Amino acid sequence: MSPVESSIAAIADKIRRADGITAGSLVAMLGSSSYPLVVLVLSVLNMLPGPPGYGGTLAITIISVTIATLLGRPLRLGGWIGRRHLSSKLLERLVTQMQWFARLVAKVSRPRLEFLTGPRTEFPTGCFILLVSLPMVIPIPFINAVPNTGIAIICVSRINRDGLGVLLGGFVAIIGLVIAAGAVWAAISLARTVLGT
Repeated sequence: MSPVESSIAAIADKIRRADGITAGSLVAMLGSSSYPLVVLVLSVLNMLPGPPGYGGTLAITIISVTIATLLGRPLRLGGWIGRRHLSSKLLERLVTQMQWFARLVAKVSRPRLEFLTGPRTEFPTGCFILLVSLPMVIPIPFINAVPNTGIAIICVSRINRDGLGVLLGGFVAIIGLVIAAGAVWAAISLARTVLGT
């Protein structure tokens, strides 16, 4: 079993044992884990469909966790975002999706170009994830999937010490940013056309 599969199996067990999980309690549950694992869970969660505002809430959560990590602060999530309840059905889908994703990536991921996954790369990687996460706060449907896939690949690859995977994840995330920028531009253009400005 690869490092990421072992880590996700432990997290899946915690989630299944817990009762009444909120966004805040999920982050607290993962708080003792590594930053890549925390963001991996949140990014996979953001790939799943949810109610209006769901994607933006998770994007803000990823941003909050990333900022706390960059500043060296404990991972906590309070306020209305922290109190947002996560349904048991959604969490079960999260566990299933995480385990599937980990198995898939583990088949091709292995330690290589490890200098791209070392301690010195933690800060620039966090800044990159922060940059990618910002557009996902905007409530436009379907712009979260590709950037979150890129973030998830980066996180899995860091856990597996796979620098090549980190580069691939970064490439996918940049594609997601381009798609998000195009969606925002299209939404603004549509609004101007409708308003006749």
